[in-house]
Amino acid sequence: MLVALLVLVGVANVVVLLAQSPALVRSLYLNADNASGLVLPALAGHAPAGSVIDLGNHAWYEAWWLMRATAGFGGYRWLWEAAPIVLGLLGIAVVTACAWRAVGWLAGLLCAVVLLATSEALRGVLYVPESHGLIILNTGVLCGALLIVHHVLRGDGRTRLAMTLVGVPLVLVAGAGLTDQLLVIGALGPFVLAPALCWLRFRSPVWRTLSLFALATGVLSALLAILLKHVMEHRHVIHAPFPVKFVSAQAMFDAVQNLAGEFLSLAGGDFFGAPASGVNLLTFIAGALVLLALAAIARLLWRWIGATQTAVEPSSTRAGSRELFIAYWGLVLVFVFAAFALTSVSQSPSDSRYLIGAWAAVAALLGVLPSTPLTRTILMSAVALFGALNLRAELAHGVAPSGVGPHQRVADAVERFASANGASVGYSGYWDAAPVTWEARLRVKVYPVAACAGPARVCAFDGAQISSWYAPRANTRTFLLTDTRPGVPLEVTAPPAAFGQPLAHALVGQGLTVFIYNHDIAADLGR
Repeated sequence: MLVALLVLVGVANVVVLLAQSPALVRSLYLNADNASGLVLPALAGHAPAGSVIDLGNHAWYEAWWLMRATAGFGGYRWLWEAAPIVLGLLGIAVVTACAWRAVGWLAGLLCAVVLLATSEALRGVLYVPESHGLIILNTGVLCGALLIVHHVLRGDGRTRLAMTLVGVPLVLVAGAGLTDQLLVIGALGPFVLAPALCWLRFRSPVWRTLSLFALATGVLSALLAILLKHVMEHRHVIHAPFPVKFVSAQAMFDAVQNLAGEFLSLAGGDFFGAPASGVNLLTFIAGALVLLALAAIARLLWRWIGATQTAVEPSSTRAGSRELFIAYWGLVLVFVFAAFALTSVSQSPSDSRYLIGAWAAVAALLGVLPSTPLTRTILMSAVALFGALNLRAELAHGVAPSGVGPHQRVADAVERFASANGASVGYSGYWDAAPVTWEARLRVKVYPVAACAGPARVCAFDGAQISSWYAPRANTRTFLLTDTRPGVPLEVTAPPAAFGQPLAHALVGQGLTVFIYNHDIAADLGR
């Protein structure tokens, strides 16, 4: 009965995701960070040779390569919007398969239900191209590789050939993934150290060989990632430095508090600060289930470490896989939490995205917890309830806008007025520029600018952009889109005098006005 309920909850979450996917896609790309992940590769092919393409504050090269390889396809827009959802579901499937293989079918089922019960915050990370969403897929692939090689080493087959067949594609896949520096902490470290922990625990030749395999492939993958970054930088596709520093002792308490809030937000159970009534009680239940799961997993890992001195070599491949699985995902959880709590990433905007690996680890380790029929029943009931609560939230709240960018109707109005006045290139604040460009299907191109000090009052945007956007064009009409809506940061609210007298202007949406100029106002921007 409980198994059927779990399956029903998991399937229902998938059905709701697919049913809401058109609205979800529209919502996600109202966020300028997300929309920039589509606009940059779409316009890169039109940039003059030597232009510098800045991807923002991290290197999302995996998604970049996919989009640039398919930019010439007729249906590339649909592909780019659908691919993150497909890859997100593939990542869930890979982690689920690892749990099933290492621990059992129930562990796989529990893992799948938890990961499919995607909250609004998790959807905004998992189903967009540039927001670390591929981490679940990459961590799952590394886990799967360890399990496959362990299985080979426990058998009597041709281990050297099998390890080569696994190792070569693993280095290629992991090397591409490790261009995202977050994966170095959240996956590479656990990948290398998990077999080493098991070797220290059991001291058998199997674990020694697996440790050497993980170390060799990990080092080669890291070297390949460095090479790929060098190649991309040589091709002028860069990312802005993302400095990470340790937080001060005084700030650690705030960092841990932020960790708790962001992790529960990712899980759909952030009840902190909400009134203790109404639907917030359901959010509290979801959050309480997550906290109880964390406590149970912490106890499991503590007991696993404590039993190291008395541990004996597993008698079967399944038992060994279970030990390796616990070591790997336990290290993922510890490393991600430690990196978040001890460093400045806990003080970054949208910082729940840095915890996505830890969320996958919690889902993966749930199946290891039950040791008796009673605990199994309790865990299955809790996971079914958690999945149902997130399902209810998605159905009740619908798809909320993920950003403040103008909707397609406004973007079309911008395009119509600009085109009618002979302008196809314009400038606007960061949170409007990429959403308007994407929603207008690139018929107009709006490049980000920012208010600044000095005579010009408006400067080129220092972030996700292509350098050629700000090279003045001769004999070209352009436009400025201003935004006076309250609560929208980094916006240009009025045309500066340095741009001269506009030829025409029109209100295209609430607080949004287009000003047409008889020249390229890039020449008037501050630098």
